[in-house]
Amino acid sequence: MIAFVHGYLLEGSGSNLWTRSMIQAMVKNGETIHLICQENHPEDYDFIAEAYLHKSNGESQKIFERAVPYPGKCILHKPHIGKLLPVYVWDQYEEFEQVVPMVQLSDTELNQYLDINTAILEHIIHQHPIRILHVNHAVLMSVVAQRISHRTGIPYVIMPHGSAIEYAVKKDRRFWRWAAQAFEAAKHIIVVGQEMKQRVLQLFPGQAQLKTKIHQLPLGVNTQLFHPVESSRKRDAVRKLIDQLRDLPRGRPESVDQNIFQGIHEQTTYEELQRHI
Repeated sequence: MIAFVHGYLLEGSGSNLWTRSMIQAMVKNGETIHLICQENHPEDYDFIAEAYLHKSNGESQKIFERAVPYPGKCILHKPHIGKLLPVYVWDQYEEFEQVVPMVQLSDTELNQYLDINTAILEHIIHQHPIRILHVNHAVLMSVVAQRISHRTGIPYVIMPHGSAIEYAVKKDRRFWRWAAQAFEAAKHIIVVGQEMKQRVLQLFPGQAQLKTKIHQLPLGVNTQLFHPVESSRKRDAVRKLIDQLRDLPRGRPESVDQNIFQGIHEQTTYEELQRHI
């Protein structure tokens, strides 16, 4: 049984989209998947059959349980980590009062976050027959998986995404060291395309075995989301799509720009500016 370890939500794009798409596909194929993430509304995803809230002392609370319209199911586990959520770039997250780019956090704050997630994941593993961990991002969940693997012997694979590499690993030596250790201990590294493979190899040139552990995963299109139409109806279909998209918000919200501007002053250095972007 596999567990997906994802430190964020399911809505949105990037690694969130990757996670929900992969889990839904596996559930459709009859798999039972455990998902560790911070999703606040698991009821919005029809492949989630059960959801639990976990505390670091071992206590857990069932949020809900239901039948799902698939041969498999996803069991969601949400770690209770407090008010602080380390991120790669600043954004707004429901429930978290402190959403902070991780490069701005102290060693104490980072280690506390890692300790909480490690304790909760270890508890989940002892409760369920999980045999392998699929971990998103070069940091910080990869560090949690490395610790768990060292304690339990359960192997893990890492799926690196660009945000962690560009905004944490390359910016702060602390995260580079953590990522290097996690990649070296990982069973496999899964990458989307040759470009990401080269980025990973360039990050850790000293890891002789890394190249043999990297596996490229080609992406495709979920054709079940589309329905072909006759040529005579194409114009009407495009017009309908334009009407549906017209009022949807585009780009980043104004609050993101405000957060950036609040941290800028006349004497702001280039390094300080980089931390706010």
